[in-house]
Amino acid sequence: MATRRPVLALLALPALLLAGCDDAMLPPPVDRAAIAAATRDIAAAPMPRPTLRSPEQDAAMLSRVAARTIRAAQPFCQAELGSGCDFQVGIMPAATPNAFAHDANGVTVTTGLLRLVSNDDELAGVVAHEIAHHVAGHLAEGTRRAQVAATIGAAVGRAAQDVVGIDLGLARLGAETGAKAASLTFSKAQEREADYLGAFIAARAGYDLERAGGLWAKMTKLSGDQTTSWFDTHPAGPERLAAWRRAAEEIARDPRAMPRRGGWFA
Repeated sequence: MATRRPVLALLALPALLLAGCDDAMLPPPVDRAAIAAATRDIAAAPMPRPTLRSPEQDAAMLSRVAARTIRAAQPFCQAELGSGCDFQVGIMPAATPNAFAHDANGVTVTTGLLRLVSNDDELAGVVAHEIAHHVAGHLAEGTRRAQVAATIGAAVGRAAQDVVGIDLGLARLGAETGAKAASLTFSKAQEREADYLGAFIAARAGYDLERAGGLWAKMTKLSGDQTTSWFDTHPAGPERLAAWRRAAEEIARDPRAMPRRGGWFA
């Protein structure tokens, strides 16, 4: 086992090195004071309670929010993809509050999440976030990054195995570790980017970003996640709420502007 520790550290490096060159969107940075303020606001918020609506009311709410948000997303689709987007937004019966982007243009919201949202603004923040994953090409990018990282990890594993001189399965371990490292690294980066672009889409649709951000506080109250670690797939609630507020401030200064862009080291 002593041999594997430096090898695992080495295997994680190639996936991390895959970052840095993309012309990614640049969410505004958040400092400790902004995160501390968000943490206090989340702590002061009441525990969320299920909103009592009928299934028909939930479906109507999602339909009107989706239609309005999809229309607002079209300029961003043109800017990022060179064409309009035809998103399909649906409901999945599931008690866990969740929403996810899938396939070429799908967005699904669980009934558990619909129970959690109190108004159209909160739901718009969620729908815009998932649409943003599609607009930014995150699904295809994540697959490509994991494949490249797995290939690099396997090569590093084989090299380490040659040094050890014993078949310890390091090539397979390298591929698995590289892919996992890439997945975790880009998941957080993509979630931050989707929040940032999603704020622009929701604002362009005319929704109140301050009210929309209330859902991040609710989700944090339920999960208890207060700090972001390397092994998380999403930024923790206080960081996420603070970044959402910074994005709202940026948008308020120029409501017709597009998201800022640049490489990670810009």
